[in-house]
Amino acid sequence: MSAPGSPAGPSPKMSGRQVTLPTRPAGPPQSSTHARTPSGASAASGAAPGQARSNFPPPLGYDPGKMDTRAPLSHEERVGKRVDLPADAYLRPDVSSTFATRSGFNTEGTSITLAVNQYPVTRIANMDVFQYDIALSPEPTAGVVYDKVWKSKMVQQKLASVTKKPWIYDGRKLAWLAQSVDEMRLMVDLDAERGRKPGGERKNVFHITIRPTGKVRLQSLKAYLTKTAPWDNHVLECMSFLDHLLRQGPSERMKTIKRSFFHPSMSGKDLDLLLMAYKGVYASFRLSQNVKQIGLGVNVDVSNQTFWKANTADKMMKYVINAYGGLKQNLNDQMVTSALKPLVNRNTGRYEQSEAMRSLRRLKGCRFTLTHRPNETKEYKIKGFAFDKKYGPDGANSYNVTFKWRKPDGTEKEISIRDYMKEKYGYVVRSAGWPVIETTRAGSFPAEVCNIVSFNQYQYKLDPLQTAAMIKFAVQRPDQRKNDIRASVQRLDWANDKYLKAFGVSISPDMAKTEAKVLRHPEVFFDRKTARPLNTGRWDLRGARFVEANREPLTRWAFFGLNNCVDQKTVSNFVNQFMSIYKGHGGRIVNPKPYMTNVAANPATLTDELHKHVGMMCGGKPELYPQIVFIAVPDKSAHLYERLKKVFECRYGIVTQVLHHEHVKKAQGQYISNVCMKVNAKLGGQTSSLTATNLKNKSHGFFLRPTMMIGVDVTHASPGSDMPSIAAMCASVDAGGYQYRAAVQTNGWHNEILTDENIQDWVPEFLKGYRENTKQDVEHIYYFRDGVSEGQFAHVMNQEVAAIRKAFTKTTQKQAKITVIVATKRHHIRFFPDKGDRNGNCEPGTLVEKEVTHPFHYDFFLNSHHALQGTARPVHYHVLMDEIKQNVNTLQRMIYHQCYTFCRSTTPISLHPAVYYAHLAGARARCHENLDYGNNARVPEKVREQVNNPNNLVAKHQDPTTYSSDWKRNNPPPRLAPLVRGQNIHKTMWWV
Repeated sequence: MSAPGSPAGPSPKMSGRQVTLPTRPAGPPQSSTHARTPSGASAASGAAPGQARSNFPPPLGYDPGKMDTRAPLSHEERVGKRVDLPADAYLRPDVSSTFATRSGFNTEGTSITLAVNQYPVTRIANMDVFQYDIALSPEPTAGVVYDKVWKSKMVQQKLASVTKKPWIYDGRKLAWLAQSVDEMRLMVDLDAERGRKPGGERKNVFHITIRPTGKVRLQSLKAYLTKTAPWDNHVLECMSFLDHLLRQGPSERMKTIKRSFFHPSMSGKDLDLLLMAYKGVYASFRLSQNVKQIGLGVNVDVSNQTFWKANTADKMMKYVINAYGGLKQNLNDQMVTSALKPLVNRNTGRYEQSEAMRSLRRLKGCRFTLTHRPNETKEYKIKGFAFDKKYGPDGANSYNVTFKWRKPDGTEKEISIRDYMKEKYGYVVRSAGWPVIETTRAGSFPAEVCNIVSFNQYQYKLDPLQTAAMIKFAVQRPDQRKNDIRASVQRLDWANDKYLKAFGVSISPDMAKTEAKVLRHPEVFFDRKTARPLNTGRWDLRGARFVEANREPLTRWAFFGLNNCVDQKTVSNFVNQFMSIYKGHGGRIVNPKPYMTNVAANPATLTDELHKHVGMMCGGKPELYPQIVFIAVPDKSAHLYERLKKVFECRYGIVTQVLHHEHVKKAQGQYISNVCMKVNAKLGGQTSSLTATNLKNKSHGFFLRPTMMIGVDVTHASPGSDMPSIAAMCASVDAGGYQYRAAVQTNGWHNEILTDENIQDWVPEFLKGYRENTKQDVEHIYYFRDGVSEGQFAHVMNQEVAAIRKAFTKTTQKQAKITVIVATKRHHIRFFPDKGDRNGNCEPGTLVEKEVTHPFHYDFFLNSHHALQGTARPVHYHVLMDEIKQNVNTLQRMIYHQCYTFCRSTTPISLHPAVYYAHLAGARARCHENLDYGNNARVPEKVREQVNNPNNLVAKHQDPTTYSSDWKRNNPPPRLAPLVRGQNIHKTMWWV
């Protein structure tokens, strides 16, 4: 809250920290009460008291002749993150890899024509674009300063004086123009631009240099697309320029978030009191197989994003505390004040933040405007909510936080934020007992005068209710999505885009049409029954017996009900129904009377109670542990499910089947049949086959030699969590590629590429398992990899595949042929057939190899599933290496047909089962994290408190286990709790 005409920033003491003068030693640290300028109030400026003023401006503290001391752009900075580039673009000079090229197109299946949401580029001028480097001195600490300087009146007037052609600017280091101009140097005073008085040190004065650095030769891109030249920096510069060219115009009219644009006029929906979902426009250049036209297109799609609602900060604080602060009730201001007060740690006597106070961290980074300055449009950013033990039991509120205010008459006084607001603005702070909002440089403000603006992106994982609301908002049938995409193209208005015109780029306003194939649908064989799904994409299990039942008859099994969620009669009825239906599917049950009991426990006693009942079942003898335990649970809480899985899998080595109590009560036949598929797989059985069961020796024809299918996925912690990455590898260990085993382990901190240690531990185990079951050694490996972007393809080849070869040779003293395929659904390509299914989607088996694929890399899109709602998302398969040399028809048919073999489904799945299993195993591995239940951040606070303080003896909250950045830099993540192998659980599909 600065005085009129004075800067709204911190005092000169603070600004001295922002611009460090190399010849000037830093002064002593200032008290936080005075160093901060609460409420934006400006401290004294100019000379210190008693010091004569000089007629000369203060020294700059740098040599304006040395304009650019920045390091050269890194490889990652040159590549960028907002444009869809081929894997070639990410090859560093020190990394070499050759990716497989397309040998031909599919010649099987039924030919159809469909539309894709890619708009062909119809013209690119055969011209050179001039590139310019932008440098500021002194180097600003915030990147936004570059944009402010570029958009300043002085710079814009200078640019307009040298050329009438429009400039393209990337917001930081590069600019482009369709003509050559000489180097320009200007001095820009941002304070003067805003009509403000300068601060004590001229921190808002910058020297900008616009220096020509070379040409972007668009002919280089054409040469790469026609395969007459390799990928190099010239092609990369073309794609980077085109990306910025595409979004320069829309970014001036809409809010830009990565590759998407949002506008308040677009469709939106409230998710709850806190969050708002908006539909935006996704747009990005993509290379296209259609090189006869140009070989370039613009992928346009609907983008769904979650934002904080626009509201006053005090209301948002109240809603956040209500949702995440452990107070599930309607709160008044007094209750909020009480909840935000510091708590005393009885062990140390120090003040600590309450749970409600900690929950406010979610609002960090939100932009806001000030309501007590109606004529000001400047946006500020929340750095945090003030907290310091020195403020005592009431916390850092508007009463307690003070600063030195220099009044217009030149006198200074120590004043609180509350009193300053009243004296300066005549405003009485209503929520003066709440912590004040801190900003990075503009001081602190009472929450009620801060108005959080629209389009503050929500960075956290949605809770189940928010997720359900988001899915309902985002789901669109193909016709609706197609109409929205067309409306988005009209909003982008390429035909009237002055920037596209200036650089000679034209884009078709119509979606591209391309030839596609519908592959032959497989038959699904059971024992004594054959299902022919055709184009319906589903079959039923009535009258179907599994190809292979449970390997050992069910003799030792149990049914636990938690906390009386089901009674004895209900359990008995479900058990009888299960036995009848499972036997009908071929299951083998010897003991018709499982151990049935109710387990009465709270979070603090659950593990002990389960241990007691397991001990009662087996008399303390592990060899008599149950083969499987059914558990009826009273709710769908993830933390309870995860705890049950960890206890049984990592303490006893027992597979479990968790059931919601409502399903147990209903005991419907279809539900129980679905449960039977999962139970059969967990007990070593096989659901179905791609060949008739009376011809067991007949191969499905996809494997030329003994073949193993391997799927890999790496999952990372949710936003806001600092937990390690977890890798999962699943491998088939039978001749037909139906039965899988899984291995899971932590994989570093946010590390996508498998560690060599994990690969060396896992691959030998799988190879031994394959030999045990087939009496053969593996000769071919199909390696399916999920979750990697084009920028990581070379790492997969040079690290993961190399480590697999090493492990294979060490185990078998042989070499296998490997075909590496990346499967991803992280893209925005959608299909719109002229005649689809009843929802308007393509039927299962739709294959697209043209228009939206790479000009010559071996990739294709396959829609293998029947989408029940929304627009189907095909999987993008990219063959990186192909040593097996399966012909393209057979490879694509194999991938499609194997999607019908997923062990727990009566529909084809959208992703190859090897990858799908790895995804499931990785998700399950989160349950095995080696953390005490009371210290697990994914467990709700109140549940953790029940575990840590069952008798409420300690008032202090116990923080969940976290890992600091320093600790993570010097230590590998803790390993997962291992599976107990006494029951051979590792030889089953325990994770399904």
